[in-house]
Amino acid sequence: MALWTINQPQDHDVYTIVYLLKDALKSAISDAWFFERTALPKADVRGAGHAEIAARLGRFREGCKTFQEREALMLMKMMRARNWASELRKLAPDFQDEIEQMLEATSACEALQAEFVRDAQRMFNGGGSLSRFLSLRQPDPRSANQPIHGGSYLVGGRTALFELRTACEVFLAQIDDVFFAARAEELSDLLPDPAPVPVGYLEAPTHDGPLALPLALLEDATSANTDAPPLH
Repeated sequence: MALWTINQPQDHDVYTIVYLLKDALKSAISDAWFFERTALPKADVRGAGHAEIAARLGRFREGCKTFQEREALMLMKMMRARNWASELRKLAPDFQDEIEQMLEATSACEALQAEFVRDAQRMFNGGGSLSRFLSLRQPDPRSANQPIHGGSYLVGGRTALFELRTACEVFLAQIDDVFFAARAEELSDLLPDPAPVPVGYLEAPTHDGPLALPLALLEDATSANTDAPPLH
């Protein structure tokens, strides 16, 4: 299904939005894979001296800050993708169902992004605690809402990362299929047909008899080998 608009300026706007939308989706997916492939930091200080305890706690804080910043960036990119998807909805009416599905699957991003807004009441309630931040990202094994898939990281302590990543990946594949697969086929139809290959051009040469060196060349090669000094 090709989604071409009526006039050229509008067609330009559609593909500008599509490229920006794809860029936001790819970047958000890259951040999501970071969380699924990176272990959560741990503050294990058992059996360590005072200096080692300070060093381990420093590394723990840095690891937590990295997770906080990366999660905030991922949510910002998903929100940007949602905004571009809403703009695309105005110009691509035949793509409405896919857009609505993506917006519904990522509807929690706005509320999740609010978790990173600093306010005095939230900080007083322990919202700034790094240990609390990590504990909320790990689902309770006793909970009935434990995800059945491998990606068990909870974005904002509420939404499974797997669900958000899958929604972005499915929508990205739908964009490629609708906006670029059809265009590639139409461009290939515009290319000229390849020139015909001459008859026999790619065929191997044929010989009437077995290939053999002349007798004189064989005798010269044999004498050259016998006269050469031995290698040590």
